[in-house]
Amino acid sequence: MIKHETVEKCVNAIMELKGADELKEAVKRLQVFLKNKESNSLSDVTLPNYLWVAKRGGGITTLVNAFTDYLYAAKAIEFCGTAKSFEFKLDYIAPETYFSELSRFYNMISNLAGHNRFYKGIICINIDEWLEHISEGHFAKFLNYIANNNDKILTVFCIHTDARNVIESVESFISSYIRLETLTLQFPDSKELVEFMESQYMQKKGFSLLECAKKLLGETIVEIATGKQFNGFKSIIQLADDILYKIHTMDLGNNKSISAEMLSCYSKDSNYVQRVKARIGTNKIIGFTDERSK
Repeated sequence: MIKHETVEKCVNAIMELKGADELKEAVKRLQVFLKNKESNSLSDVTLPNYLWVAKRGGGITTLVNAFTDYLYAAKAIEFCGTAKSFEFKLDYIAPETYFSELSRFYNMISNLAGHNRFYKGIICINIDEWLEHISEGHFAKFLNYIANNNDKILTVFCIHTDARNVIESVESFISSYIRLETLTLQFPDSKELVEFMESQYMQKKGFSLLECAKKLLGETIVEIATGKQFNGFKSIIQLADDILYKIHTMDLGNNKSISAEMLSCYSKDSNYVQRVKARIGTNKIIGFTDERSK
């Protein structure tokens, strides 16, 4: 497949993503930039780094993979090493403590370089634990390292917050070290998520949702999302799996239409929803990868 066809395929994949409108617009701008860069021989003009502001469980891994595939296909940056991109969660280290996270980060990059002298690619760094410590010396030291290696790596900082003052503080501090563009990634609304469940799960098993069932599930998703342990698509996928199991315990005959009555045990006021909202999470995640929908 020639280059422009591969790029078009990657662009289309991004345009099909849910809750990533600002990323889609950024890719459109990059398309124009790369075209102008090639025609005007602007080899010294480079891409900015990014700050992605996301919702909890909003699919960062999926977005990073799609963005990486596009930049690789478009030859927008150099790639060198055993992986085109990777994710790193920068754990908080108190000022009076040895900054072991920088060593861990350096070792990871060195390993990813493989037999090459340097690693070149994309790094997505979760800095949630630093939101209240953004101006501390350790974080400044980390940003200095990023800045000194900005010719080799494109960095995507990722935070999960709605606080405008926090976002502005992070933007200001990071941009004093490196060029930065901020993108806000919205989690899909309940209607989009019901459509996702139907297309990726129900329809693949030969089922369809009646309008009454879609309404019920929309209300259920809104309610589940208020829980402290809501993990975005992970929670939605678990709900879809539970529904499919429940449906297959029924004597359906030739019926392939799912009604609200059939899903009554998943209504917003059900014990199921209350149990999901109360569930105690154990995994710390940056985002998710929905392997089955690839």
